[in-house]
Amino acid sequence: MKKLIQTGQLEITQGGWSSTDEACTNYEDLINNMYLGHSFLKKEFGVVPKIGWMIDAFGHSAANAAIFAELGFDAVFMSRIDFPDREQRKREKAMTFLWRPFSNHFGNQRQILGGIMKHNYNFPDGFEVDERSDDDGPL
Repeated sequence: MKKLIQTGQLEITQGGWSSTDEACTNYEDLINNMYLGHSFLKKEFGVVPKIGWMIDAFGHSAANAAIFAELGFDAVFMSRIDFPDREQRKREKAMTFLWRPFSNHFGNQRQILGGIMKHNYNFPDGFEVDERSDDDGPL
């Protein structure tokens, strides 16, 4: 695994000790979680993740986006969002966006690329191979 990471064939995303709870948490818990996970990854593999991966969070907070930006993340990807919001973003082709959390206070200092997974947790178009499927190939 170390060789795959060092050669860039495998990338670790998020890197917290556990997946952060955005719906009901506080700053200290978010920061400690990321510090613990990132310290381990730096010691064991020599890397610190640059991409946030929040595909199963029950809500997304501007505070978490600001913390990720402060941690040096380049982007954060998510899956669960409000259904009407998802449909509107699909219509407007706005599934990728520049998130500026707390822009009234910080301007563009804390901005991060945001992305919403098109098919929730599912495979991208053309890669729907599943061992439980009766099909012989991609759908």
